[in-house]
Amino acid sequence: MSPIRIAATPVPLAVVHPDEQQRDPLAALMLDAYRNTIDEEGESFEDACSAIDYYLTAIVRRHSFITLDGSDPVAFAFVVVVNGVHYVDPVAVASARKRLGLGDALVRRCLGSVADAGIPEVGATITDGNVASERLFTGLGFHRHGTWT
Repeated sequence: MSPIRIAATPVPLAVVHPDEQQRDPLAALMLDAYRNTIDEEGESFEDACSAIDYYLTAIVRRHSFITLDGSDPVAFAFVVVVNGVHYVDPVAVASARKRLGLGDALVRRCLGSVADAGIPEVGATITDGNVASERLFTGLGFHRHGTWT
């Protein structure tokens, strides 16, 4: 008789709104997501913490989301308001989880939340040359309207 192999049951991913308790894990996720991409600028962990501190004060939390695997953030998409316009910025996915649809699912969740709030327009900021983000947002119906000023 052969032994029976039982695969571990995967823990479902959870989606939550961001909070300050996740600051350091979000900073680590941002560094990992940007590593070896056009968005990497040689940031240190402290730089990433400063960026997350800024986002945690600037985002619209009810429209911003984090995907957790257990208690570990593996992706996030935030919504900010600039000059009265809502923008999805930034979107980050852990390097080991890229191309699995997590970014798409979170951006769709952000867009649904914004739409449910009756907000008629939303934009996105994408670094020139970030092909993955360009594909993601183009696939969601976004059109390029120029450069960020």
